[in-house]
Amino acid sequence: MVKLLTSEELKFFSNFTRSVMVNPFTEERRLLHTLVTSKYLKGQAAGVHFFKSLQPLLTANIAELEKRNLTTFQQFNGQERKILYFSYIAEVYLAYIEPLDDLIKRQLASKTSSVTFPEAEPIIAKLISRGFVEKEAVSLLELLYQFRRAYLFINTGLVGQCDAITRLRESLWNNLFTSDVFNYHRSLWDNMEDFSVFLVGETGTGKGAAAFALGRSVHITFDRKTACFSENFNQTFISANLSQFAENLIESELFGHRKGAFTGAVEQHKGLFSQCNSHGLLFLDEIGNLSQNIQIKLLKVLQERKFVPVGSYIEESFHGRIVAAANQSLHDLRKDEMLRDDFYYRLCSDVIEIPSLRQRISESKNELEILVAELVSRICGNKDDNIVDRVLVALDVGLPKDYFWPGNVRELEQAIRRVILSGSYLGDRFHYQHNDDGLIPQFNCEHLDLKDFSKKYCFKLYQQLGSYEAVAKKTNLDRRTVKKYILESNQGK
Repeated sequence: MVKLLTSEELKFFSNFTRSVMVNPFTEERRLLHTLVTSKYLKGQAAGVHFFKSLQPLLTANIAELEKRNLTTFQQFNGQERKILYFSYIAEVYLAYIEPLDDLIKRQLASKTSSVTFPEAEPIIAKLISRGFVEKEAVSLLELLYQFRRAYLFINTGLVGQCDAITRLRESLWNNLFTSDVFNYHRSLWDNMEDFSVFLVGETGTGKGAAAFALGRSVHITFDRKTACFSENFNQTFISANLSQFAENLIESELFGHRKGAFTGAVEQHKGLFSQCNSHGLLFLDEIGNLSQNIQIKLLKVLQERKFVPVGSYIEESFHGRIVAAANQSLHDLRKDEMLRDDFYYRLCSDVIEIPSLRQRISESKNELEILVAELVSRICGNKDDNIVDRVLVALDVGLPKDYFWPGNVRELEQAIRRVILSGSYLGDRFHYQHNDDGLIPQFNCEHLDLKDFSKKYCFKLYQQLGSYEAVAKKTNLDRRTVKKYILESNQGK
């Protein structure tokens, strides 16, 4: 087999292509980024967008091939063909990142309708010139659009830099493109509906945000006649918290009903499964609250992809993808028979654990600050460093060093609002008051004199009662003494 690339060219295109096409949230990507930057860019990428630095480098290397009349991947064989196959895809991707980003911004602004993408035809033409047949060129356009959306929505939709969030981003990416993007493009892009995902995490950890990122990043086909993608990604995510529906209405909410199907059904109603189109993702939160009867009916939908609205005899089809979530552990749900085994096995193509806030903070010292800055920006509508500093100081003063954050990110968001309104946040008093670990067990491993014990006792009371006056009344101490004890106890955390 004739080799058309030099060993150095083969190494370059291999490293380059992997650095662009690999899961961007993996350690492999970080290492490839470092390798490409140090070996080929000589550190020039410092402070510059990685892809923008890569584009002229790739263009120069492809130009060298063109001097030898090597212009399509089909001119190569074996490993070289596969490497150049992805190199030419990467060439187009890097050249059109900015138009793709602009399209995403315009789609976000459009809300419902799909906007035109005039750069689609140049992209298709470029791919065809590199040896791709027309049908695959269109499919690759769809892949690149999905690639860009997935990166932006997973990266920006999940805030944080700790290891657990990095692993979560990696898992979400794999749930869109699998662990092998080549196989996904070849065989799976239109067959992902049976790959259901189960998200598990405590209340307030961000299961909805993870599902939302997936829902906006699904594959969407392109219509060349209208020069538009067939759906606006704002319409591809359908969600429902199943705990909000009464037992006698949940079947109607899921599957819809016909007029007159039951008392009060005065008009036809489209259920969640009907609202979710073939490009869509249906997010079912609190799925552990479903009755066994509804689980059996959902199991049938997952198995047969068919359902019947309440009061109807006509089957309808469901072509979307399911993401389920629960805030209890899967072990408890199954042990307590709240989740049928056969239903679980239809939902567990992948199980993703959403990390708690305390885990995230324990992994990264900066995690709390990053989250507070982002949440303040969302709450206020813009960045405000003064409010961020005020919140961080209030949390540091009002909470113990190892605060449990029982409400996770949702609690943190309300804590920020509390600080903005009242200037302080003392934690979840219910959590403190119902904690099985009392004051003596908490301190039984410490050597405390009476004064130190009093300081810690006052601080614990302050977290429960919320004011110096209340603690002073409870302990029969002077208010100034109480304040001094509390501040000294907090400083010694």
